[in-house]
Amino acid sequence: MALWPPDDYRKIRDGRLEDFATVHSTVSSVSKLFELLGSFNEPKWAFRGQGTDRVLAASIERVAIRPGIAEDDVMRGFRRRAHQYVTDVPSRDDDLEWLALMQHHGAPTRLLDWTRSPHVAAFFAAQSSNAANPFITTKPEKQADAPLACCKESNAAKQMHLSCPHRGIKPFVIWAVDVDSVNAEAVAMLGLAGANNDLSAPENFRKIYWDQQPDELFLVAAVEPYRMNERLTIQQGLFLMANRPLFSFRSCLAALLLHASKENKPSAQWLHKIVVASETRLDVLRALNKLNINSATLFPGLDGFCQSLYVTVQIQEHENWPGVSQTTDRERWVRGI
Repeated sequence: MALWPPDDYRKIRDGRLEDFATVHSTVSSVSKLFELLGSFNEPKWAFRGQGTDRVLAASIERVAIRPGIAEDDVMRGFRRRAHQYVTDVPSRDDDLEWLALMQHHGAPTRLLDWTRSPHVAAFFAAQSSNAANPFITTKPEKQADAPLACCKESNAAKQMHLSCPHRGIKPFVIWAVDVDSVNAEAVAMLGLAGANNDLSAPENFRKIYWDQQPDELFLVAAVEPYRMNERLTIQQGLFLMANRPLFSFRSCLAALLLHASKENKPSAQWLHKIVVASETRLDVLRALNKLNINSATLFPGLDGFCQSLYVTVQIQEHENWPGVSQTTDRERWVRGI
């Protein structure tokens, strides 16, 4: 592969990922969102939900100025001490399983979490978008006094100057990626042939993750460890990762999509961005809860159950607590009377 022309290099280094993807109009209802997500029903699709419209970036990128040096140090330290905390550690040569274990417990890595389930991605996006505290008193700078159509504040709320729970909440985002097409392009760019094209296989994973790459080679790959932990299984999880620690995930994915487009492949259809209006948040969480998709089911154990109670409180605050009058009892309760 020839060196990138200067204009193309600037595009992948500085451009927006949206310039290489299909961006959908903002979705403002649960029915429209579920209808759109239902169009991605083939096994080739993976999804990522984000609470805000921020750049797709791995955790190591967000915490380290020199991510290549940082990830070497973090992984070395984790491998030396993991046996003090878990008894069943990965085999010495299975780097992907080591990184998946690190990611599972919150260590910064080059892996980016995705899921095969669009509904799981929608939950993570909506759940993390905002605490949606109905007692927030700060208002946005612009149009601070203009009520949102989604909310009808009670007299008690108005008397206490309680703001609408959607004020100040930004839209959340769901990304969809065609991992089959992305991996096929990565295999071609890496020069892998025949049966030796499983990018999750230890030898290929090491080639992508650790080997010194040619200056012009920027790509991402979708990978899955051979042994899946419980959370990955329940969440239908997998990972996408960039092949270069010193180049951002966003730029590596843009480079792969641009490379494919120059070969007349429909790469703009391999990546989709769905923006969901903030006022839809609680409706999405309520609908997903009816499908048994919540923190209690996605994070087994007492911690997950307790996390699910946050959403339960937010939904009930938006509706009615059983046996509590929103106009009288709630005012007395809030004021401590």
